[in-house]
Amino acid sequence: MKLQGKTVLVTGASGGIGAAIAVQMAEAGADLLLGFGRNQQSAEQVRDQIISLGGKAQTIGFDVSQENQVKMAFAQMTEQKTLPDVLINNAGAFPMAELLTMDAAQWDDVQASNLRSAFLCSREAVKAWRANQNAGVIVNIASIAASLAQEQIDHYSAAKAGMLALARNMAREFGPDGIRVNSVSPGLVWRESLANDWPEGVTRWNRAAPLGRVVQPGEIAKACLFLASNDASAITGVNLTVDAGISVALPF
Repeated sequence: MKLQGKTVLVTGASGGIGAAIAVQMAEAGADLLLGFGRNQQSAEQVRDQIISLGGKAQTIGFDVSQENQVKMAFAQMTEQKTLPDVLINNAGAFPMAELLTMDAAQWDDVQASNLRSAFLCSREAVKAWRANQNAGVIVNIASIAASLAQEQIDHYSAAKAGMLALARNMAREFGPDGIRVNSVSPGLVWRESLANDWPEGVTRWNRAAPLGRVVQPGEIAKACLFLASNDASAITGVNLTVDAGISVALPF
């Protein structure tokens, strides 16, 4: 129970990696705040799953890319005395588009949902921790796309690279407050529709990855748990890559 007595806010917790992180944190003893944007029903299903396992969880709906909504959400958590000790900046979007046909609105939407959201939530969390003289933990869910080039995700790669830079800078700036900030960069993560949506890509990935497989959501969650726990008490400003070794595979 590495997070017993702690409260964890996971943004984008209604499914996929976010849901896996939330369940893992609950199993480690934390109380969960499940942030969601549009998919309230799925977030409530994650909440019910955690409660059925004997954990504590509640949902909190707000648009992580909107400054006023983020401020209101943290004000609500302050009033209810549920401010998080750990913030997992997981919310984001992964649309694919060619750079030359992408309009500025598409670019801005991806920056807002991934990078702007991490900035806004982190800023409000650090303000609250400083006001209460608490030492908190932030984990940004970035991506190997931040450093590995791929077609049709220029906007996404740029946003994730920004999240890595943001985490490093926050780690240096807020380290004297006892606040640790790190990143986790997943590779290709399994989901039920993956094999049908991208069969040739999965085949190429499995052939190239040294471990010969894609990553499971629970493996990302365990990396986050490590960085959020006291086991990583001297670790800040780092990026933990969880990609079955694809980043070290030869490109030829």
